[in-house]
Amino acid sequence: MKDSHKIKVIAVLGPTASGKSSLAIDIATHFGGAILNCDSRQVYRGMDIGTAKPGAREKAQVEHHLFDLIDPDTTFSAGDYKTAAAQAITGLKSGKIVPVLVGGTGFYYSAIAEGLPPASSDPQTVQLLQQICENEGIEALRKMLKEKDPQAFSTIDLNNSRRVMRALEIVMVTGRPFARNQPVKALSGADFLPIVVTRPRDVLHNRIEIRVKEMFDLGLKTEAQALFAKFGEKAPGLNSIGYREWLEFFKGRQTIREVFDAIVINSRQYAKRQETWFKKRPGGRIFDLENRENRDKIFNSIEKFLIL
Repeated sequence: MKDSHKIKVIAVLGPTASGKSSLAIDIATHFGGAILNCDSRQVYRGMDIGTAKPGAREKAQVEHHLFDLIDPDTTFSAGDYKTAAAQAITGLKSGKIVPVLVGGTGFYYSAIAEGLPPASSDPQTVQLLQQICENEGIEALRKMLKEKDPQAFSTIDLNNSRRVMRALEIVMVTGRPFARNQPVKALSGADFLPIVVTRPRDVLHNRIEIRVKEMFDLGLKTEAQALFAKFGEKAPGLNSIGYREWLEFFKGRQTIREVFDAIVINSRQYAKRQETWFKKRPGGRIFDLENRENRDKIFNSIEKFLIL
C-alpha cells in the first residue's frame, strides 16, 4: 500500500506537438492542480514563440510554475531542474494543490522522479558540444571548460576532445564541478504517476508542421532575431530547435522557406527521439490521444492514483 502522506505528482510526458500541454491543463483543472514545466527550453526567458510556451489564456486557467527561470545565455542542468522542481512541488503540498508536471524532456523527469547516477549523459548536451567542436574547434571547448570548471581545465588532457567534451557535459548536466560528480537524488516523499501521450506518426508530423506555421505567423523570426542580437549566437538556450535554424538566414545564406523546412524536419526528428526515450522507460503507460477513449482511461487512472 502506498504511503498516504507522500506527495502525489502527476507527470504528462510525450513528444512535441502531441497535445500534452492542453491535456495537462484539463487534468489540473479537474483535479485541483497546478502546471509545472518539465521542458528544458521553456525555462528560458524570452523564448516564447519558438518553444510554444503557454500564453495568458492558459495561465489564467491554472497556476503555472517553472517557466522563464533564466536567460538564454545561461546553462541549466538537470540538477538545477530537480532543485527548482522539488521546491515548487513541496510548496504546492502546503496548499494541497496537485502538481502536474508537463513536458518532453525525459531527462528532467528522471532527475526529479528517479534520480540520476554519477556521470549521467544527456544527448542534447552531447549534441550541442559536438556542434561547437565541429564549428569552432576544440579551442572553443577548452575556453568553455576553463570558464565553467577551472580545476578540470588544469587537470584533464586538453588535447583529447572526447575528454574535454565529457568533462563539459558532466559540469553542464549536473551543475557541479567535474571532480565532484555526484548523483542527483530523486525527490523523497513523493509518488509519481507518469502518463506518456503520443499520436500516430503521420498525425504527429502534420501537427508539427501546423505548429511551426503558427510560430511563423506569430513572429518567430522577429523573436529569434531579437534574442540573437541580445545574447549572441553561442547562447546555450538559442541552440534550440526553432532558433538555431535562423542563423544562416540572418547571414543571408538561406531563404525563409528553407528555415521553415529545417525547423519542421528537426522537430519531427526530435519527436521521434522523444518517443524512443519514453518507450524505453519503465512504469509509464503510453496513451494515443487520437483514441478519445484514452482520455477517460487517463482520468480514471489519475483518480485511482490520488485516492490510494
